[in-house]
Amino acid sequence: MLSDMSTQTITSSQTKPIPGPQGVPLLGHIPDLRSKGVLQFYLDAWHQFGDVARFKMGPIDMFQFVRPEHVQHILVKNADNYIKALSHEKLRVPLGEGILTSEGEHWRRQRRLMAPTFTPRAVTQFADIMLAETQKLMRRWEAQPQGQPIAINQEMMRFAMSVISRSMFTLDIGEEFSEAGEALSFILEFANKRTISLVDPPLFLPTPMNLALKRSLRQLDGFLYGIIAERRRQPPGDDLLSILMQAKDEQTGTVMTDEQLRDEVLITFFAGHETTATLLSWAWILLAQHPEPEQRLHAELDRVLGGRSPAVEDRDDLVYTGMVLGETLRLYSPVAVMARDTVADDQIDGYAIPAGSMVTITPYITHRHPEFWERPDAFYPEHFVPEAVDARHRYAYYPFGAGPRVCLGKHFALLEATLALAELAQRYHLRLVPGQKVEARWSGTLRPAGDVLVTLEPR
Repeated sequence: MLSDMSTQTITSSQTKPIPGPQGVPLLGHIPDLRSKGVLQFYLDAWHQFGDVARFKMGPIDMFQFVRPEHVQHILVKNADNYIKALSHEKLRVPLGEGILTSEGEHWRRQRRLMAPTFTPRAVTQFADIMLAETQKLMRRWEAQPQGQPIAINQEMMRFAMSVISRSMFTLDIGEEFSEAGEALSFILEFANKRTISLVDPPLFLPTPMNLALKRSLRQLDGFLYGIIAERRRQPPGDDLLSILMQAKDEQTGTVMTDEQLRDEVLITFFAGHETTATLLSWAWILLAQHPEPEQRLHAELDRVLGGRSPAVEDRDDLVYTGMVLGETLRLYSPVAVMARDTVADDQIDGYAIPAGSMVTITPYITHRHPEFWERPDAFYPEHFVPEAVDARHRYAYYPFGAGPRVCLGKHFALLEATLALAELAQRYHLRLVPGQKVEARWSGTLRPAGDVLVTLEPR
């Protein structure tokens, strides 16, 4: 339900002016966005104009909000007025109409069907897979020649791919089905690039990227629809696909079609694989750069686990481990920028937001706002001690979004990251190879800009 204010005609005398950079005719700020990159463009605007800024992206008015109370208004209090329409159109081409990209009744129905599978209790059934894949990774590391560098971001991608594919299908598509794994990787990269591209050739044009996308979609669809058909011939299982196939909408009694299952499986890969891999990659990088937090992490692991593998029941005792992951998500939230489309005229804290415009909220900036964070640019896990969390605005931290569209995979990702970090950090110090420049690059998610090389030191 929209607020009364959101449906009123908004006059300039009622509202505050919104500052912003001067754009160029017709294109607005598209040239600046292209030259600087999305994240740097928004960051520069915040430094120059403050917590609310206005841009022109071609014919579209765009507004950036970073304050927690503004985030709360957009994602929670008036969420029905800020939807995933034009802002997510590019993702629908490669990823379909799954829960990440859909809107309206279709989204509500899919959310009802999927939510029970991803509760904190429900995801614990996949803990054994998470630990088994962590231990497989450890065995591979043990076989490495002493001192040989590894690309930690690639290692975490491979690990997360194995976890999500085994959880989804009981198959490791990263190793047993290499063509499907390669096709998925290309589709995810294509989706990431489209989110930040300014002009996309229509898919009917035979460009190299379009042709490669169509080949990848054919390969992956053949794999996914084949798995779905096979599952329909079998008794119900306990993998994610079987659970989703059995899910029945309590309001309508309907189940998912094969096409809906295909879209949700692809979205789950996109979110579950990319988010966890990126979180763990940045956690290792930050720990390697900050010896004191690493020592505190090791001390907690030694005290709580004493050399044994972690279990689900240990989560409440791995307090500092959770703080390390929380602080990593603060600095390098995989989703650094979120966009929404405005349905009706609205006001946010006295700023007029017209219907048909687009708003962005930027976790990368909110999570570094000096008004809400003691050491905004530092890696400081103590930001997440309970008293600091209680004192801070609820929406100063939202790495998984907020409100009705909060990420369903949040609990799965955090459980996986906690178990993997606890198991591996007991056994190894990871040391950055000297001379590297580690930078972040936003390409749909906030990844390291290139491979990050580390060496492994057994503890």
